[in-house]
Amino acid sequence: MMKKKIIGVIPARYASSRFPGKPLMDICGKPMVKWVYDEALKVKELDEVYVASEDDRVLAPLRELGVNVIKTKSTHSTGTDRVVEVSENIEGDVFCVLMGDEPLIRAEDISKLVNTVVETGVDAGMLMIKFTNPVDAINPTTIKLALNSNNEVIFMSRAPIPFPKGITGYPLYKNVGTYIFTRSSLELFKNNPVGRIEEIEELEMLRVIEQHKIVSAVEASNKSLSVDTPKDLEVVRKMMKERIND
Repeated sequence: MMKKKIIGVIPARYASSRFPGKPLMDICGKPMVKWVYDEALKVKELDEVYVASEDDRVLAPLRELGVNVIKTKSTHSTGTDRVVEVSENIEGDVFCVLMGDEPLIRAEDISKLVNTVVETGVDAGMLMIKFTNPVDAINPTTIKLALNSNNEVIFMSRAPIPFPKGITGYPLYKNVGTYIFTRSSLELFKNNPVGRIEEIEELEMLRVIEQHKIVSAVEASNKSLSVDTPKDLEVVRKMMKERIND
């Protein structure tokens, strides 16, 4: 079997409505998105890694730091749309998407996800972790996963799912901002309109699921936290400092 070319893409939008300029926020002396990029470079399965942004305010300082960057359109409504544009300009068979606001992501977890998708031949995949904070179960910014016995994503929602009617005490999982798509699944995403459930939940991976494609979920071994607010940033700074000092 011919080796697949695997591209790492880090969407890094400057114009975040809740936190403008978020990719460049300093964490222990380094821009947040640079933490993600440097960790991606440790992943031996990734043949190339790029930061994709619509704004030179992100791209220019990263170029000075030696980061491979690619400028994308400012009209993309989702991070996956930005990755689709990258796939149209960069040759590759599989595209691993590392969200630029997940600076605590670890190379070993990225590798685990990439290998699972490539070896099983599924259409797409994502990292997940167990809930540790009960509040997350009702927080609409935390994406909950409903999985079958093969850890394939049946549904994902901002609502608390699965609902504990039959049993209680089962593990609840949420997604981590690391995804993987085959080229064909990105083409499917591009060539199909926003799905009915995708529109309701505003979760773009649902477009792939609504098209009856297989999305595997792989449990991460390390803690991660998405930086959505300045408060999140302070928490991540503390966690990163502890990691550095370990």
